[in-house]
Amino acid sequence: MDPINTSPSGPRGLSAAEAAELLGVKRQTIYAYVSRGILHRRMALDGRTSVFDRAEVEALRQGRNPERDGELRTVLTTRLTRVADDGIWIRGRDLVATVADGAGFVEVADLVWDGQPDERWPRFDPIPDPATAAGGGPAAGDAQLPPLDQFRAIVARTSGTDPLRHDLSPRGARAAGRRAIVAMLAGLRTPGVSPVQPPVEPSSDERRPTAGDALWPRLTAAPATPARARAVEITLALLVDHGLAASTFAARVAASVRSDPYAVIGAGLGALGGPLHGAASVAVHDMYASAEAAGDAAAAVGDVIRRLGRAPGFGHTVYRTQDPRYGALMAQIVEAWATDERLQTVFRVRDVIGERSDAIPNVDLAIGALSFLARMPSHAGEAMFAVARTAGWVAHAMEEYEEKPLRFRPKAQYLGPAPAD
Repeated sequence: MDPINTSPSGPRGLSAAEAAELLGVKRQTIYAYVSRGILHRRMALDGRTSVFDRAEVEALRQGRNPERDGELRTVLTTRLTRVADDGIWIRGRDLVATVADGAGFVEVADLVWDGQPDERWPRFDPIPDPATAAGGGPAAGDAQLPPLDQFRAIVARTSGTDPLRHDLSPRGARAAGRRAIVAMLAGLRTPGVSPVQPPVEPSSDERRPTAGDALWPRLTAAPATPARARAVEITLALLVDHGLAASTFAARVAASVRSDPYAVIGAGLGALGGPLHGAASVAVHDMYASAEAAGDAAAAVGDVIRRLGRAPGFGHTVYRTQDPRYGALMAQIVEAWATDERLQTVFRVRDVIGERSDAIPNVDLAIGALSFLARMPSHAGEAMFAVARTAGWVAHAMEEYEEKPLRFRPKAQYLGPAPAD
């Protein structure tokens, strides 16, 4: 575990007083460095104590520029989500534990939104009916488009039918978020999948349909059990927010210029696509499918490493010891598909990579397993990712609306040819 995430003192973490003493300045100067971007701080578990990276402070003391991973490095304070090796905490609550206690997507979305008791979600309809989609029903031919393209169109149409879309209050943003998510679920189409029956076996208590119930028949024609629909629901809940990922940062930039919540969602969708973010599980799904078709997990893994230069579903830029979302989702997948022989393909692929790599499995390995076992198309994981993270983007928009507008303006250093005389 990285001590900087949990304690001011330690091999890497310094309190403000310790940083000031090391630099020979006052504590007020430390915070001035933060405001100018010279130093960067994180928050300790108590949500109040500032923690500084020892290596960065030492580099500043020696008169060197702190090491940077790229040209742009920024730190934003947030009260929403803390991400570390010891877990994901949303507004102070352990996300994995919350989901294990039975919470689903709506509960996690309301948690990150700080939703109010008098605000209710519309009922999720497991049977697609374009006429009931909140202004976001599919247009002719939409089913042939990738999910993200469908979602962009659905969100744009839903925005156009909401006369209150420019209400940037927390309550207004939450209303827009619920409306967009319900429309996305109602409008998504997959070629060859035309569900006409509820996706989950009737239960004795006739429980209220979940977002996972609604999404399952949009992605697969395979019959579902409560445990399998719950796997989709857990996926949505675990992916709601994960700090300042690329798409979330894009959403915050849009919110900083006071874009409405639908436009913020559009900005997030624009940055989500691609094999290094929302579509990371696609390669995992294809790897499982290749292993099944060839009957040889090692050959499938070797082929994907040859093509991509890496094993998809392993490693993470944030976590060093574990991705807590992986274990939580895989536990549900193993329960839901315990009697499915195809689960052994998932295990064999995982073991082949694990024998050759010290990299940790990440949540994309589990999402790819879910879409593979549920006989969904390979891009199904991207669709689940987009629906879930929409809730996170709205939460970050609400937080950004409280900040000074137009605060994101990186300085460009021109390196082109000199102006002609």
